[in-house]
Amino acid sequence: MAVLAARGGVLLADEPGLGKSFVAAAIAAEWQRRGAAIDLVVPAGLVAQWCETLRDFGVSAAVVTHDGIITAPFVAQPAVQRLVIVDEAHEFRNPQTQRYAALARRTVAARVLLVTATPVCNSARDLEALIALMAADDLVADAGVPSIDAAFARHDLASIQIVVESLVIRRDRHVVPPELQFGELERTVLRHPVPPVGDLIDALQFPLVGSAPLLRRFLRRRVESSAAALLESIRRHCRFYERALESLRGGRVLTKRDYRRAFAHEEDRDAFQQILFWDVWLPESSERVTAVDIEEEVRRLDRLRSATQSAPPVKQSMLRDLVLAAADPMLIFTGSAATAHALFDFLRRVCRCGLATARVGREAIDAFRAGAVDALIATDLASEGLNLQRAGLVIHYDIPWNPVKLDQRNGRAHRIGQKRPSVRAVYFLPADDDTSVVATVSAKNRIRRRLLPKEGHEVTGSRGREAGRPGDIETSQPRNLPMNRTLRPRLASDAAAIGFLAAVEKLGVDAPEWLERRHKAGLEQLLASMSDEFVDVRRLDDLFAIIEAERR
Repeated sequence: MAVLAARGGVLLADEPGLGKSFVAAAIAAEWQRRGAAIDLVVPAGLVAQWCETLRDFGVSAAVVTHDGIITAPFVAQPAVQRLVIVDEAHEFRNPQTQRYAALARRTVAARVLLVTATPVCNSARDLEALIALMAADDLVADAGVPSIDAAFARHDLASIQIVVESLVIRRDRHVVPPELQFGELERTVLRHPVPPVGDLIDALQFPLVGSAPLLRRFLRRRVESSAAALLESIRRHCRFYERALESLRGGRVLTKRDYRRAFAHEEDRDAFQQILFWDVWLPESSERVTAVDIEEEVRRLDRLRSATQSAPPVKQSMLRDLVLAAADPMLIFTGSAATAHALFDFLRRVCRCGLATARVGREAIDAFRAGAVDALIATDLASEGLNLQRAGLVIHYDIPWNPVKLDQRNGRAHRIGQKRPSVRAVYFLPADDDTSVVATVSAKNRIRRRLLPKEGHEVTGSRGREAGRPGDIETSQPRNLPMNRTLRPRLASDAAAIGFLAAVEKLGVDAPEWLERRHKAGLEQLLASMSDEFVDVRRLDDLFAIIEAERR
């Protein structure tokens, strides 16, 4: 509440399972009591759960989904107090997306509460994008960072830590009251062999697409997952080449639209299309490719299929032994829908299990909660926001590229309401890290640790430190640094902003000096859109009212 009042925005980044939704709902209730309107932006799958939480706290809110925000109408009204709460805010870490732009516009002239346990997924740019949704460039100049943009551009870790201290709250489970405490997370690693089909993958030529090394890496990842996942990819490759042969015989080029239409019903089509058929279709290469080249590639795929089908399912057997030995209900997470379906068919012979994927839906999740099934096999559909404390074992059958997914998965069981002294997390790692997934996850974790406090640290920011609080972070610079006057807050530099400022000058309006500074993302978009249309005195008055509301 203090950071919201002082800064206008705050990022609540407590670890998974600490009740961030309840904290956000309590803040919403208080702001509603003060007369503010509440906007809530949540994933579609969590709408029902959030509506129940809001009812418990007596909050009336305008609820919009992550995808629905793109088409939801919105006009900034500076006279109306608003609090915008965004759950799973890391889904808005890419400023190039439509939904980021839509959310940025919705935060104009509003207080902003971003909620995510994983604000850094891949790099510092993730954190920078989230902060831009709620902070002008000079928001923490009083703390010694005159330009947030410059701090991230220079990779100035000391300044970034001050930004984090000022705007981010991140705590671990030790902050919850005694009656809500839960146990430890015990981690176990199981190394599994990978079927020896690497040479057959390396032999593939990919005659009609570019980025062969990337495609080989993708197929190796499918091998690490399961035979079912690789066979699914092989089937899709063959269908792709069948359509390519049809195109060659018909004298036309196979378009991306044709390809997407052909696979429109596939359950995890998006991940596959991004690899096999993004902008990798090469017309200049296709002119040199003959039907013979494609038929030879299909034969190579056939050999890979045969070798995959004959390889013993060692990893699957290791999972079966783990399931049979387990005494607790469990969550089993996979990286592909094909693997999830295969494991469900395999394990339902030995235990009560349910399947949760994008196509199958969420019925199995409810069945798991009700005790009707003891093993929930799921893709990352079930990795965020759900209360699944009935589980005492979390199995990462596939390791994702992004380590935040591991945190989210564990947080389904390792959270408030868990009564066991510990929750066990089991990680299946390939014996040979040919795809470098383990190295990649480790590198991203190092980035997270550098940017955010370690577990157990409390970021107090503008609230001040509590004497004797263990784990307070100490930056390499003293707090409340004098402003470096040579580092002015970054000025607007893009063409749209420059055009807008020029239009204001032509009107002879005495614009405030801070108008040319960088604002938070929503105002930047508003300035850009106005410069593309027209600027008159009335619109400027409206704009100044919005900016004044922001600065208050």
